[in-house]
Amino acid sequence: MSRHDMSYFKLHIPILMKSPLLFLIALFLSIHLQAQVWSPDGKKIAFFYIHAIEDIYLVNPDGSQFEVIEKHPERDFAPQWSPDGQNLVFTSVRDGHHEVYLFNLEGKCTTKLTESEFNSEDGSYSPDGNKIIFSSDRTGNVELYSMDKCGGNIQQITFTPDFDERTPRWSTDGNKILFVGNPKGEKFDVWSMDADGKNRINLTNTPDSEFHHSISPDGKWLSYIKVFDGAFEIHVMDLNGENDRVLLRKKGYQAFFPHWSPDGKQIAFTRDVMEGTAPGLPALYVVDLEGNERLVSDKNSFKK
Repeated sequence: MSRHDMSYFKLHIPILMKSPLLFLIALFLSIHLQAQVWSPDGKKIAFFYIHAIEDIYLVNPDGSQFEVIEKHPERDFAPQWSPDGQNLVFTSVRDGHHEVYLFNLEGKCTTKLTESEFNSEDGSYSPDGNKIIFSSDRTGNVELYSMDKCGGNIQQITFTPDFDERTPRWSTDGNKILFVGNPKGEKFDVWSMDADGKNRINLTNTPDSEFHHSISPDGKWLSYIKVFDGAFEIHVMDLNGENDRVLLRKKGYQAFFPHWSPDGKQIAFTRDVMEGTAPGLPALYVVDLEGNERLVSDKNSFKK
């Protein structure tokens, strides 16, 4: 077990004592964050496979031109595109714990953006590309921070010692931040707040856990994962938390990390089985807004 895994385990012992399922979700949110994201021009999907070799891959939406952006012996995951499509910000455990890195696609070079003895993870660009928001446990609690796109001028956004915030995403207009939050030892919900940390609203206030959120390009819709009856379902609702509906539910399988295409017509996601293993899984899929799904890439891509 790595130093990160040990520190994260200790941080969430209260959750483990209250609910093993909530602990597994907490650990999952930390280790496997955003799995796949469309490039701004819609020509590529950047992703990593859970329960497999954790490098970051690129593939065309039709499944062609599968490639690894940079092979590394340590885990790389949670890619996010810059608005201009020139860079990918991602999380890696190359230093024994989570830090945020940047990969320039043209120069094929990697730059470390955060540097501390604590965990920093799941970086995401602001709509104008000038800032990156991320989560960190550097205060002993998981809080949200922002920094310049080059890693400087780190500013703490949230100050909630009894509440964890993670997987932050800016709204398309930059006025809101959506994140997964939970009081200590409680279930997970998708929350919204102003960019300065004020006016917090629970968007998915149900008895179930919800996470892995993604905002549609027009800023009107939210996709996310709901844990219901032991399964991970893809849901879609208005950005204000209304008109929730199930987009994808398949018995015996779990869906993870839904992310909208730039035209708002499709959602990419990762699928795996709930128990055991299955040929080709985990795999990358896309689904349209009517629930019709299509395979993009599976584990057999590693053999090409």
